[in-house]
Amino acid sequence: MRSLSIGYAGGGAGSAAALGLLAYAQPAAPVAWALAAVGALFLVYFVRTVGRQLTHFELDEAGIRARGPLVAAIRWEDLRSLQLDYYSTRRDREEGWMQLKLSDAQSTIRIDSELDGFGVVAGRAAQAAAQRGLALDAATLSNLEALAGGNGGTSVPPFRGRAGG
Repeated sequence: MRSLSIGYAGGGAGSAAALGLLAYAQPAAPVAWALAAVGALFLVYFVRTVGRQLTHFELDEAGIRARGPLVAAIRWEDLRSLQLDYYSTRRDREEGWMQLKLSDAQSTIRIDSELDGFGVVAGRAAQAAAQRGLALDAATLSNLEALAGGNGGTSVPPFRGRAGG
């Protein structure tokens, strides 16, 4: 899981650098406050990475559940929103990652495309959205299509729901 390694490295190095400077350089008060704030932000990023690593997803015919420090459950029959975003890391949009966001009335689950079985989860969520007649934005429809056609045979079916906002 490359993104977890990057998260740990970034969070650890950033907080160590900021808090190390704060501890050893004895900066002026405004600089000290700025370093403390930066160090705190990197610590939050590090803790979020730990939370992501410890969270496991369970998928079945009834819905999806997140288990671990980040707990949530969404039944397919209660699904209200599906959004699939693509974040490019290069100008030519050839590399990047996807994030699937599923919501019901009480919960939201976000899943990174680095998750093993991401295509299966996205496919099942797309089926549930189609069955419920949910309107999906153009970007989500385009990303579902790209995932279905270019992900090495994952089981993402063509979306047959309606477009809209």
